Order: sequence, then C-alpha cells, then structure tokens
Amino acid sequence: MIKPDTFHVISLGCAKNLVDSSVISQLLTHENYSQLETPSQANFIIVNTCGFIHDARDESLTTLKKLARKKKPGQFLIASGCLSQRYQQDLLREVPQIDGLMGTRNLTDILTLITKLRQQKNDQPQAYFPYYSSIQHVSQARLSAVQGHSAYLKIADGCRRSCAFCAIPAIKGPMVSRTPEAILEDALDLQAQGVKEINLIAQDVTDYGRDLDGWNLVRLLETLLPRLDHVRWLRLLYTYPGFDWEALLNLMAGSEQLLPYLDIPLQHASPAVLQSMRRPSDIHWVQETLAKMRERLPTLAVRTTMIVGFPTETEKEFLKLRDFVESMGFDHLGVFTYSREVGTPAAELGDPIPLAEKNARRAELMRLQEAISFKKNQNLLGSQMMMLVDGIDDRQKIAIGRTYRDAPEVDGLVVANGTAAVGDLLPVRITGAMAHDLFAEIIPAAKRA
Repeated sequence: MIKPDTFHVISLGCAKNLVDSSVISQLLTHENYSQLETPSQANFIIVNTCGFIHDARDESLTTLKKLARKKKPGQFLIASGCLSQRYQQDLLREVPQIDGLMGTRNLTDILTLITKLRQQKNDQPQAYFPYYSSIQHVSQARLSAVQGHSAYLKIADGCRRSCAFCAIPAIKGPMVSRTPEAILEDALDLQAQGVKEINLIAQDVTDYGRDLDGWNLVRLLETLLPRLDHVRWLRLLYTYPGFDWEALLNLMAGSEQLLPYLDIPLQHASPAVLQSMRRPSDIHWVQETLAKMRERLPTLAVRTTMIVGFPTETEKEFLKLRDFVESMGFDHLGVFTYSREVGTPAAELGDPIPLAEKNARRAELMRLQEAISFKKNQNLLGSQMMMLVDGIDDRQKIAIGRTYRDAPEVDGLVVANGTAAVGDLLPVRITGAMAHDLFAEIIPAAKRA
C-alpha cells in the first residue's frame, strides 16, 4: 500500500550529487513529507541521476527502468539531476513511465514539480525546467550530506573551465560560490551533529571566491578552521592544476585539521593531448610544482585522475602518459576511458580509438598504479598513523576506517584489530599492506604517547 505524502530518494554519481539529494530530502521534509528507506511504498520516488559519462548514463537509465517496471498505482517517478538536465526528451522516450523531470540549477523546483504532479488530471509527464542562467543556491537547506561521522559540504557549484571533453558547464552553468557566511553556518551545524571529517567539495574548490569580492579558498579556510574546534579533519575535493599553491601549503603545514591531501585531476601528461583537451599543458610545471609541494609537505598524499582514449591520443602519447605516471608515484590514481559527449568541443573530433584499445590502456595504467600503490603502502609498515573509524565488528574486535591519505568512497581502507567506536580517531600501527588497503593494530590507550 502506498503511503501518502512520502518520498524516497536514490542518489547516483558523485559526492556533489549526494549533497543535492540531501537538499531535496531536506526541502521535502520541511514541507511535511516523510522519507522512506525503500521505494516500495513511497508516494514519490526521486532518482537524482548522473549524466557525466556513458557509464553513468547507463546506470541512471537502468535504475529508472527498473523502478518504472515496479511502479504501482499512486506512485510518481521523478528524474532529477544531470541526465534529466541534458536529455529530457531522450529520457521520456527511454522511460515513458517517468512522471516528472527537473534539472540541476534550482533544487527548490522539486516542490513546484510535486505540486504539479499532485494537481494534474491526466497521466502526461510534467517537465519543470524554468530558465536559470546559473546555479540558484538554496537557503532553506544545508548544502551538506552526512555519512556516519564524515560529511560533504558544498562550497560552490558549476564550472567556468572549458575542458573540451566535459559537459558540466553546459549542465550546471558557470561557477557560483556560496557566501562564506552560509558555508560557515553549515560547517558549524555539521560540527554540532558530531561530524569528525568535513570534505569541502565543488567542481573546482581552488576557484572558490572568484565571483566574491575579496574572497578565495585560503581566506575561506582561515575563516573556517578556528571555528571548527571539534572537527578533526578538513579535506579538499577537488583542486585544479595551475592554482597558486604556496599559501595553501603553508596553511596545511601549520594545521592539524587541514589534511595534507590533494586531489588534482591532471587528465593527461602529453602536452599535445592536453592542449586538445583545453587543459593546462605545461607538464614540466606540474612536475616541478609537485616536487616542491612534496618537499614542503613530505606527508602530502596526492590523488589524480587520467583519461585514456581521447581522440588525439596516439600510442606514442599514451606511452608518455604511462611514463609520467610511473615517474610521479601518485598515492592514488583513477583512470577513465574517454566518453564522447554530445555538445562538447571534443565531440567534433569523433571517437576514433576502439573501446577495446581504450580498455587495454586503462588496464595497463591501473596495473602500473597498483604496483606503485603497493610499494608506497609497504613503506608504511611499522609506522604509527591516525585512523578515523567508519565501522566496527564487535564480535571479531575489528575496526574499519581510513587514514588522512584516504578520501571516503574513492581511496583505500584500514582494517585494524582492537576495540573502537564509530567516529573515533585513534592511533594505529600499520602491520600489513596491500595495493589499496592497510592492516593495523589499534594502539592501546596505556601505550599511547
């Protein structure tokens, strides 16, 4: 039986989408709708889709089709997010059982859309897409998503970059910074909830404040850190190559809260490919800058992402990328196969590299990175590190968590023997290492320095 005035949200894609899904939930809860854990009895089923690359679109479509097949009388299926923003008519053709669609630029549209669905007299889908030139920040909800004792906090949305392969600027519009007052309010709220780790997120956190008079990322951090006494870790996701790093690194070096962890999506190492990608192409600057960063902060953990199979990537250019990855020794690496996105500048280049070749190049890079990561993790054997506990197994007396080197959901885990509670930040001694994960022993309180 369908319960009236109830909803269920499914969030697909990145952490930024997770925040948007949280905002949708908060808006509906404020309007006296009740959130259900499963979709089977929900009045409104909302799928916050991802449309960034082909695989993400497939996942979104598969999810919507599965829900459409199970939809009952009295249920409304709503598609929101990036896929809905980009492919409204295609979505309706693929999944005609969809009842409503909305985009990404104003999340409060969910309230108007649901009102329209409740009032309509026929079964025609409602597409609610008022024109917004840019992101409309929501004041009625916290722009954060909590997972255990960790949280994502959005500081900006949209993107002003012009990367040839990326559709995000077309989907989201130009970058819009949130006010520092709003960010601080949300951060203090997370602290009051007992959150121990806050991950500041945006398409490019280093671009923060460009549209605000007198503000930038470093000033924002200098404002936040003194007020967050009980938040033990503050992490940045994601940073753009070319940023003036000196002030940020100095802040990291002088703070126990601001983690020495940077996710810098480089995308490639061949200047020719980077130029065709419309990305920063001075690879020597990257090499010199990362060397200086590591010298300034020896504990710095660096994650990056690469794209293989871009239309201009020859075998020779791929070998440059492979050699670069081998020489740089990144702590974490994500590799994507190129996905041709309609409407992007790169789409005009075609898609000449066969999928099998793209997959082979990706597999080669991942094997290389596994060897690098394994060696780096082996070097941690015997060392003492702090671990944030994400989960426990009381019966086996095992705690599962992460060190500062590991961002939630994308990096490795630590499995530690000993007694702990979720949310604890405890010293552990590393006793074993794999390519991605570590094993450890929790250091008893009596033996802690």
